[in-house]
Amino acid sequence: MIRRVVTALALIAILLQSHPAANACGPSYLRPIFVFETSPDLPFNEYAAGNIGIIKPSLGRKTLIIAYRYLNGGSFSAGEQKELVSALKGSGPEDDGDEALQAWIEARKQTSPEEELPEIYRQRTAPFSGYDYFPNCARNAFEVATETFKDRLGSYGADDPSVREWIRGQDQVFANCSGGTPSIPGELPVGAPIWLRKDRDYQIGAALFYSLQFDEALAHFERIADDVESNWQATAEYLIARTLVRQASLTQDQQTKSSLYARAENQLAKLIAGNNQFASASRKLLGLVRYRTHPESRLIELAEIVTRDGASLDLRQDMIDYVWLLGKFEGEILKKEQDRREAQRKKEKGEEDKSTLQAFKKDQVESDDHISVVFMPKLADGSADFQNGINLSVKFDTPEPEIFRLIEERSHRLLTDEEKKEIKERVSSALEYRKWRVSYNRKLTSVATDYEGCYYCDDIKLHLTQLPAFIVSSDLSDWIFTMQFEGSETFEHALTRWRDTESSAWLVATLAKADVASTDLPRLMRAAERVTIDSPAFPTLAFNLVRLDLALGRTNAAQETLNQVNNRFTELPLSAQNAFQEQRMQLAGSVAEFLKHAARKPVAFYDEGLFISIRDLVEAKKSYWADYKLEESKEDYEKRLEQQYHDLLGDDLRLFDDHTADILDRHFSLKLLQRAAGDTQLPTYLRHRLTIAVWTRALLLNKREIALQVAPDVVNLFPEMAPLIERYIQARSPAAQEHATLFLLLKSPALTPYISGSSIQFMVFQDFDYYLESAWWCTPEETEYRDGEEVKKNIPAPAFVDRNKLNAAKQEFAELAAIGDAKSYLGQEVLDWAQQSPNDSRIPEALFVAVKANENYKYGCGGWEHDDEIREAATKLLLERYPHSAWTSKLDNGRERGF
Repeated sequence: MIRRVVTALALIAILLQSHPAANACGPSYLRPIFVFETSPDLPFNEYAAGNIGIIKPSLGRKTLIIAYRYLNGGSFSAGEQKELVSALKGSGPEDDGDEALQAWIEARKQTSPEEELPEIYRQRTAPFSGYDYFPNCARNAFEVATETFKDRLGSYGADDPSVREWIRGQDQVFANCSGGTPSIPGELPVGAPIWLRKDRDYQIGAALFYSLQFDEALAHFERIADDVESNWQATAEYLIARTLVRQASLTQDQQTKSSLYARAENQLAKLIAGNNQFASASRKLLGLVRYRTHPESRLIELAEIVTRDGASLDLRQDMIDYVWLLGKFEGEILKKEQDRREAQRKKEKGEEDKSTLQAFKKDQVESDDHISVVFMPKLADGSADFQNGINLSVKFDTPEPEIFRLIEERSHRLLTDEEKKEIKERVSSALEYRKWRVSYNRKLTSVATDYEGCYYCDDIKLHLTQLPAFIVSSDLSDWIFTMQFEGSETFEHALTRWRDTESSAWLVATLAKADVASTDLPRLMRAAERVTIDSPAFPTLAFNLVRLDLALGRTNAAQETLNQVNNRFTELPLSAQNAFQEQRMQLAGSVAEFLKHAARKPVAFYDEGLFISIRDLVEAKKSYWADYKLEESKEDYEKRLEQQYHDLLGDDLRLFDDHTADILDRHFSLKLLQRAAGDTQLPTYLRHRLTIAVWTRALLLNKREIALQVAPDVVNLFPEMAPLIERYIQARSPAAQEHATLFLLLKSPALTPYISGSSIQFMVFQDFDYYLESAWWCTPEETEYRDGEEVKKNIPAPAFVDRNKLNAAKQEFAELAAIGDAKSYLGQEVLDWAQQSPNDSRIPEALFVAVKANENYKYGCGGWEHDDEIREAATKLLLERYPHSAWTSKLDNGRERGF
């Protein structure tokens, strides 16, 4: 059933809670992002075109490569910019080949439209079946086949027996794509057409290549390369090199591997020098060979290529290779440092290099010929007996009775029928895993993704002095590591490099690393101030100048720099605009000025691992109509969604970030918040959010005068609350006012006194399902995570708030914090009320809400928290004192259904 939305302004709810709660897991939150710290703003096109904004040390290495080139006066062509976007997205070198495959299938149908497709194509087009098909046969394989087939079809016709034989041969070639038994087309008789015999030679070579029979494939391609009458001569010359490279990549013996790569290098050099039609492809392949055989020199070579205009033949791949090599060498240094620290730790503690995990791993043998079968006996209560578990390594073709015998021998008892059944399932799974492990594509993929660095070294911080000379011999590599590494030596090194080079890139690095105590800071800041506003370096230098001036107390200088930024403010990426707005907020001299810069437009919204827009979210939710078979019409459902999200779909959507919300919560008194809620320069959404916070605070702090002042505004926002608010207004005695306040809060689960951490979904209870997973509020956290460490929050008070107002805000925040998390607080208040006024007609419903809010499967404040005592006490009161209440019946029905 669709929940009826009370008003369009219930959209306040949608900002931070984007999906209905699910029993199985915690709530899903839609979080606004104001500044991308590790990547450019989406969708990357502007960044690739040179609008690089503020360059921060936290940016990724591909992002920094692009910035470095622009900072040093370089540029990228339109085609290169597309490659940059692809590299930043992490896209594969080519698509998964589906379009090329479909084109091939459609082409081959021209000879036999009614013929059922061979199994290899049906497997590829079935859901989830393509994983082990690619990359052995990539897109180009299907494209070449399609182009060749169309040529042969045009020359000889669909009914020609030779054309049909050509298709049969090509199907056999592609049958090798997913591994299994090699499928090699047969040799043709002497009487076959010459064109078909030449094509068949190529098909045989390709089949041998895809089935990983490299020596045989090489012999075939070499023979074709010597055949001046073959259309495939030039192709075969290139495929000789490809075969050598692939064979080398899958060879374990290092001496053989080196020999194969050397032969490939010679072949590729010959093709490049001879201007073979595959010369460009040969240059790219040679880069791959050098990447694997001479990684140090290739790193230096790539650093030069990616920084020089027009030097790269494949910019996307060169950037990826360069970044991968940086990571490889950094990983090796980290691993070496980790091993050194571990050896030192063991030496100091006198430990041996043993662990339970290592002992277990010694019993595992993972090779192409073996499988691992785990047997875990059970204890009397049915739980696993880990202490006596057995991990058996056997050859993959070992008969099941022999496996049973080996396990019985090690466990010193006979296996039960149930245990044998379980072991059979384990053997079956192990065989499936082996099938994947030894498959062609797994081997190829493992070569491409092999990582030789350190997986668990996040706590190790390297220093520039630990980098080998060949890395820092490249200015780009030196600059990237200087930007990304921490420590005071990074500033000193950057300063030296800037003095030596006077480059914009090193000026940016130096200023980004500077603090108020840094060497030669006045000269450095003067140099930054001289950079013109049209320079790619200007936004970064301006941001850091303001940062340093604020730290030095030079507010006028900071304001002057920000005034300069205004001249190109709207041209900047949104992340940069928001970063400058945050700096302007620090300089605010009044509430109005603070709010003007506090409300910022999100760059994107983070939702379950994705960065999306509100429009993307709405479009995704429209699919729910079909998915959940909703009762209302599709047109009405979509119209209602558009109405719900109306306030968040505007081009000028502006919100508060977490830091701003903390300032408002902690340093704005109730009266100051009331004033902020009436500021017409704020977007409607934020004024409504502030109004709700003021109203809830006034209720909780018993500030009746302000509550009465704000009440009409709340009624205008949410007319459905009018009866509850009216009862509060008419209450005369303190007890009546207290009970009216409590019932109003219970009926309005989206009420919260805080701006930060709120998930506002303002609906009265007849519109809710009483799940209450993220209802009301949680006490704001006093700590936050910075650089992976939990630290105490530092929330400086705005300069324009005087001491009296700050003291009032501090006292109010302390009173709210003492109340604690809403569910426990409200539950206890309901129990007290029930004892004081047992005959109040509102008590049964209040007890029901207290029970539902504190159920043990609900996601509470920061985890799976609930209050058993409150829930049990409220349940007991409701069942015993009000057995005939509709709310008691509702609780019983819910418990029967498992809710």
